[in-house]
Amino acid sequence: MTALRVALAQLPVRVGDMAGNAAAMAHAVSTAESLHADVVLTPEMAVCGYPVEDLLAEPEFVRAAMDATRQVARSTDRTVALLGAPWVTGCLPVAGGARPTGWMTDAQSRSLRNVAVVAQRGTVRGGHAKTLLPTYSVFDDARHFEAGARQQDLYQVQTPDGPVTFGVLVCEDVWSDALVQEMRRGGAQVVVVLNASPYHVGKQQLREATVAAAARNARVPIAYVNAVGGQDELVFDGGSFAVDGDGDVIARARSFETDLITVDLPVAPEVDPGRSWDVVDLGATHTRRCTLPAPPLTAPREVDDEVYTALVTGFRDYCTRVGLPEVVLGLSGGIDSALAATIAVDALGPDAVWGIGMPGPYSSDGSVTDAGALAENLGIRFDVVPITDAHLEREQVLARLLTDRTGDTGHPVAWENLQARLRGTTLMTIANATGALVCTTGNRSESAVGYFTLYGDSCGTAPNPLGDLLKTTVTMKDGTVLPGVYGLAQWRNDRADAAGLVPPIPVSTITKPASAELAPGQQDSDSLPEYPVLDRLLLAFLEDHASAGELADTLVADGWDRQVAAGTVNRVLTLVDRSEFKRRQVPIRIKISTLSFGRDRRMPLANHWSHATAEPRPGELQPKGPVPDVGVPGAP
Repeated sequence: MTALRVALAQLPVRVGDMAGNAAAMAHAVSTAESLHADVVLTPEMAVCGYPVEDLLAEPEFVRAAMDATRQVARSTDRTVALLGAPWVTGCLPVAGGARPTGWMTDAQSRSLRNVAVVAQRGTVRGGHAKTLLPTYSVFDDARHFEAGARQQDLYQVQTPDGPVTFGVLVCEDVWSDALVQEMRRGGAQVVVVLNASPYHVGKQQLREATVAAAARNARVPIAYVNAVGGQDELVFDGGSFAVDGDGDVIARARSFETDLITVDLPVAPEVDPGRSWDVVDLGATHTRRCTLPAPPLTAPREVDDEVYTALVTGFRDYCTRVGLPEVVLGLSGGIDSALAATIAVDALGPDAVWGIGMPGPYSSDGSVTDAGALAENLGIRFDVVPITDAHLEREQVLARLLTDRTGDTGHPVAWENLQARLRGTTLMTIANATGALVCTTGNRSESAVGYFTLYGDSCGTAPNPLGDLLKTTVTMKDGTVLPGVYGLAQWRNDRADAAGLVPPIPVSTITKPASAELAPGQQDSDSLPEYPVLDRLLLAFLEDHASAGELADTLVADGWDRQVAAGTVNRVLTLVDRSEFKRRQVPIRIKISTLSFGRDRRMPLANHWSHATAEPRPGELQPKGPVPDVGVPGAP
């Protein structure tokens, strides 16, 4: 049986760290060489990290990336190394295949390509340029790159088992079944793919299903390497894998960890490509094979484990890579701050996390006692800094000022938000004094409807670990489970209990009604629909783009009165529309959903379009009495 031995070097993404990235790539090349691999794959843009955004507009940055790639190329020997890098097309050898005339995506010609550089025996032999340049979701490839030609060169190596012809694709390219089939018809017996594919819940299953279908349809094995690690709000989850010509997964690397796996891929039969495809002969790789153990087939993580690990990875990598690996956060005794603190401890360790309790005039006793119990369970420092006196002093001064000008003290929400802003000021001051980052703790449900205070509980300089989590667990239309704050908190406690450890989050924190505690007896449900209802509406609206009428229909199907359903939906969607300016000013959120706020969902701030269009249907019974109002969340 003829096989191509492929090493999948699952490396971390470190934007701008050319020396560190090049060293990691060179080590992977050396390891693959020792395993007698014919080909070693590194992730897309591995030499400079991904995404690097407008750094690609700086010629010096691109030159440094190319120089670092050449340095790695000089370390190669018999194993063919595919090195992810930005590349100026004119600097590639003619045999590279990333031809000067690309497959244009718009009218602007660019010299820069997203390239899998082909290196062997100490030199750059050529390169394959990414053909499909995504501009959806978090991607902006067409902003800087020109697309590679639709039909590029294939490569042939002489393995110990005989000659093998393989094709190269970069990330988005493999999502096109047509490109894979074209390569197969051109003579490719194996297809290898370099990727920097960011995580969202269910992404690994989606990747594997897509690649498996492409392999089956083209009857060709595919090896897929991915990056790993956090970059700003994105997390790359690894999970590199290989499928055979039947689309069966035969190897899978670990998720969320650096890894290198090696697999002998049984190649597809040779086909006659005619004269339409050029094949670059790279010569012999190795003359013998060392014995390998069976390739690993790491089991996928369960969904709560997967999402929680993504949050820990993203939080840890951001804090450590910006050089500020300590955080301070407010502990209110509530579920959000408890889960955020637990994630921070799992990411950075207990000595790097400082909790501050800031009880105010309306805080419950549990605000301090539950926060203290959490801190003790986690082993972190906890201090109490009351804000009641400061709030009273500011309220008296500002109330006199407002009364002199307007005759009254204005909207009562302003005085609620003053408490939150005093807490934000306290945390920012402590962080400034100690060189720590501030971790904010708001969730996606609150962010969606603006139920937070600008420059108050939204203060933060670390990524928000909960910012892309709904309050409750919701099942998406395709059956994917999207864990929420409550579900992850319980899962983390259950994991500790199963390991014989003290569950970190007090039971009373999980079971108490959600409250901002900014007014007497206040609960979130005074201002918003119950979270299970709100979250289902938000998920359908934000990720499935359901209309107001469709959302109202789902409530009616659950037994709601049509008028009440329409009023509730319109209220929620109005809050989502009106809160865009607030969301634009908060810390980045670690992305775990398919369509998160920030990079994914980009809406205008000054906007006269309204999504609140649900109406009761003519002839339907109307309720007696006034339509319930879901209330007004915290103003800016």
